[in-house]
Amino acid sequence: MTRKFSASVAVAALWTTAIVVFPSMSSGQTPPPMGGGYTDVIPIPVNDPATKAIAGALIKPVGAGPFPAVLYVSGCGGINYPADRAQQKAAIDHLLSKGVATLVIDPFTPRNEPQGVCANLDEKHAAEYFKRGGNDVLAALNVLGAMPEIDTKHIFLQGYSYGAISSLVAIERKNAANHAKIAGVVAYYPYCYDGVDPSVPVLVMIGEKDDWTPAAKCQAVTGKTDFDVVVYPGDTHAFTTPFEKPLDYLGHHFVYDEKSTQDAQQRADAFMAAHMK
Repeated sequence: MTRKFSASVAVAALWTTAIVVFPSMSSGQTPPPMGGGYTDVIPIPVNDPATKAIAGALIKPVGAGPFPAVLYVSGCGGINYPADRAQQKAAIDHLLSKGVATLVIDPFTPRNEPQGVCANLDEKHAAEYFKRGGNDVLAALNVLGAMPEIDTKHIFLQGYSYGAISSLVAIERKNAANHAKIAGVVAYYPYCYDGVDPSVPVLVMIGEKDDWTPAAKCQAVTGKTDFDVVVYPGDTHAFTTPFEKPLDYLGHHFVYDEKSTQDAQQRADAFMAAHMK
């Protein structure tokens, strides 16, 4: 059975909620569990009855900083799977080579969702999870922006699928909780929901044959300045994730494309460079 995100995912209904206030945590509190093999875990306080904090890991270049930074937000499957971990490592190593710090977040393991929430993203529940994801992103930005070693004028979001959608939700103009000061969003294969209206520059990169988050939805976004969409001919959802072989998951087809991944990296580098000036 093919799962598809709702045509609107009821995102318009999200902006009627009050501003989210993220609680503070004492420095001595035990960090929450984190997947992906990360050990130096940072607690990220969230306003969520299910958990006090999600988990993060900050990887910094050598030196004192302050460093520009990327908040890395994974897909709905989380950061535990081998292909996802390979993608994380490649992204982190590349950003380090550019002198950029990376904060990887894990919103799932602390909530006892080690395999993520992909199976829950149907029309009935998608908006709820995207709202939660947007709040998680804002909470992580709150923590990242308070770090003295981070250049707060040059923080970017880099999200994949669910993580890209959560990033878009976080920086919506209509989102009352959005007080984030970020330079831009690199969004890999997001669902461009109806009425998407980001408050910062966005670069979308998506496959022509994506059967989960259709490229056409992003191409249909018009009248937005600094909302650039690059469509890769013949590519599927998750084309940047280095699967060993083509994969079918929840009714959707995934194929890794190394050439497109390299091109997308070059475009992401150019996007970040342009918005660091």
